Amino acid sequence: MNDHENLKLILAGLILISRLADIGSTYLVSPKLQLESNPVVQRWKWPYAFLTLFVFVLPYWSVGAGIVVMVASLLVAASNSSKILMSRTLGESEYRSLIVATAARADPVPGLIFTLLPALFMAILGWAVMYFYPDPDADLGYYVGLGILGYAMVVAIYGPLTFLRNRRAGKTS
Repeated sequence: MNDHENLKLILAGLILISRLADIGSTYLVSPKLQLESNPVVQRWKWPYAFLTLFVFVLPYWSVGAGIVVMVASLLVAASNSSKILMSRTLGESEYRSLIVATAARADPVPGLIFTLLPALFMAILGWAVMYFYPDPDADLGYYVGLGILGYAMVVAIYGPLTFLRNRRAGKTS
């Protein structure tokens, strides 16, 4: 097996681990998916989440795309993991109630700005990595930066949408 094939195999394993980390950390935070931000997962539930495990074959099509998925999945798992203590201590429903009540009390403009700040900082990091590794044909670091930017985009989309959805739920209850 040559180095390129080893790279694909190792990356496939890392993608599988990263997807399992994302799914596992999601389950630890929100087994009923009450806290899930992704509307596709909310709609199709756990079967869809487990279907995403099959992206581990991506490096055999594109190593760069595989790196992007691995990085983004690990960042999602890290974010999810930061919520495990609160969710497991309070319980999923009480934790969601706390989030909804907080969103309902927040002023909308600062609330939206504060939900966008993590995305901004992640985007700056992703851009910086891509700046230092600018050649996608020669620098795999370019794809690490692209994965960070991809995660920033997800946070920039789902963060405000989740805030507004929670705010609306808090105002109607």
